[in-house]
Amino acid sequence: MNFEKAKTTYRKNAVVQKQMAKCLINFLIKNYGKTFDNIFEIGSGTGFLTDEIRNNLKYKKIILNDITDNFTNFEPDIYLKGDINKIELPLDIDLILSNAVFQWIEDYELLFKRLRSILKKDGIIAFSYFGKENFIQIKNITGIGLEYPNLDKYIEKEGFKILHFEEELKTLYFKDVHNLLDHIKFTGVKAEDKVWTKKDYIDFKDKYFEKYKDDNGFELTYHPLYYTIRAI
Repeated sequence: MNFEKAKTTYRKNAVVQKQMAKCLINFLIKNYGKTFDNIFEIGSGTGFLTDEIRNNLKYKKIILNDITDNFTNFEPDIYLKGDINKIELPLDIDLILSNAVFQWIEDYELLFKRLRSILKKDGIIAFSYFGKENFIQIKNITGIGLEYPNLDKYIEKEGFKILHFEEELKTLYFKDVHNLLDHIKFTGVKAEDKVWTKKDYIDFKDKYFEKYKDDNGFELTYHPLYYTIRAI
């Protein structure tokens, strides 16, 4: 990931992540209301989810976190910069929210253990994540991509009940492979560490054209997952 460099291009290009933030908040309001005391957002980024929280929820305190500086154009009550599994966490939280962030976490068991320790009784966590079909075209051609493990076992092991789960597939189309790869780069995702040669790029483009080009253009799949969980 390379979000520091993508901070100026993310909001324009991360159309799926913006939709995910709206879905997350709409479901939360429909099922759990809009009033919470202390809200903690993990991975605030450029502020898609932060905007939805501010515009739709009522709260006394909002705490934001990300590994970078605050790029949300909003001054929260507290901003915590750093790795969510390493920083000192706030206490007495009613609602923890995160949008399209948990795929970057390296230790899920530690994550849910830490988050459980800061929730008030009956507090909830609502987050979006990605499933195994995410960027499946890239992975099928290159053999390289993020792993998206099933989080249920980590959630249940740390004493949470899954209140709600849903998933969807979203397909974006691009006029050519170059635009598709730019889209990925501009959302801060680094598909792989190796440097491509001209031959690598041509081979990739040819395979993409053969397998994933139709009348709409070159396709790229997103696989959003939505969780709402509560400690038991």
